[in-house]
Amino acid sequence: MAKIRTFICFELPDAVRQSLAQLQDNLKRHGKGVRWVRPAGIHLTLKFLGDVDEKQLPDIVSVVRKASEPYAPIKIHLYGTGAFPNLHQPKVYWIGVEEAADLIKIQSDLENELAPLGFPKEKRQFSPHLTLGRVKSSDGLKAITAALEKEALPRMSFTANEIIVMQSQLAPGGAVYSALANIALKKN
Repeated sequence: MAKIRTFICFELPDAVRQSLAQLQDNLKRHGKGVRWVRPAGIHLTLKFLGDVDEKQLPDIVSVVRKASEPYAPIKIHLYGTGAFPNLHQPKVYWIGVEEAADLIKIQSDLENELAPLGFPKEKRQFSPHLTLGRVKSSDGLKAITAALEKEALPRMSFTANEIIVMQSQLAPGGAVYSALANIALKKN
């Protein structure tokens, strides 16, 4: 049985991706210690499922569809930058996402609905963010972190109109994503 690396997310509009690409370009000048996420691959992950048996996909899509029924499109506001676990020891650089009530609730509903299918609930609290890059070496990290702290990120918002069940195929140049299902948010 084939396994498919799968996650559930919101995609970003092109204008947001372009702004994030500009930010990445500005940061790249400060060092080579970060593997930057290709702008086309930046998304807002709601739930990472891991390697899923392809026979489970119809059930997953059905559960995501059910969990999303009560929701209209969700306004997503981006703000600020940071790093996990922190800016002094960065492993991942990110853009913050304002914790809107519907965003937190839909993610919680997905966790609850997917648990009976064998996808355990996250132990950590949901921390919505967009990953810009992952640290691979210490080359220029202090300069990158300093630049990130000074970078004036314009306030950006977008409307998430659909949840996507996404396939992730690991490749030498970074993960390649393809939508397995697009589920519209349209509050019944």
